[in-house]
Amino acid sequence: MADRTVARRYAQAFLSLAAELDAVARMGDDLDEVLDLVNAASGLLLNTLSNPVFTSEERRGSLEETIESVGVEIDPMTLNLLRLLIDRGRFSVLPDLVKFYHQAADDLAGRVRVEIVTAEPLGQALATEVRDALTQSTGREVVLDRRVDPELIGGLVARVGGKVYDASIRARLDDLKHRLILGQPIAEA
Repeated sequence: MADRTVARRYAQAFLSLAAELDAVARMGDDLDEVLDLVNAASGLLLNTLSNPVFTSEERRGSLEETIESVGVEIDPMTLNLLRLLIDRGRFSVLPDLVKFYHQAADDLAGRVRVEIVTAEPLGQALATEVRDALTQSTGREVVLDRRVDPELIGGLVARVGGKVYDASIRARLDDLKHRLILGQPIAEA
C-alpha cells in the first residue's frame, strides 16, 4: 500500500510540473511509451531497473541505452523523473505512477475514462452514441477505453470509476439461471 501512496505523490508532483510547462499530454505520452518499453519482454527491464543489486549508475545507463536504442524521444523532464525513481530505489512504482498520472490529468481536464467491454468490436457509430450518453449522464467529457470479451455473448459492460453498468447478455442469462434455481418469478421482456 505504501508503494501506491508513493506512486500517487510522484504522479501529482509530475503532473504539477507538466501543467506548469503546458505539457500534460506530451509527458503523459512519454510515460506511456516508457511503461510500454519497460513492460516489453515480460517486464524484464522493469525488474532490472528496480533491482538494487545493480548500482544506480548501471540502472540509469540501462534505461538510457534502451530508450536510445529503440529511438524513443522523451522530454528531458520525463527522463529526470525516471532517473529520480532509479536513484531513490522507487522505479518499481512506475506502473502505478503512470495510472495515477493519467487519472489526475483526466480530473484536471474534466474528463472521465470509461472502460467499455463488448462481445465484438464496438463500431464507431455505437461508440459515439455510448460516449454521448455517458457524457450526458456524468456531466464530463468521456474517453472510451474499448475492450472485447467474447464471453459476454452480446451487449456491453461499462465501468465508470467504481460503478459497473452491466447490460450484457451473459449477465441476463446468469440472472435468469439464478431466478430459475431459486424458483423466483421471471419478469417478461
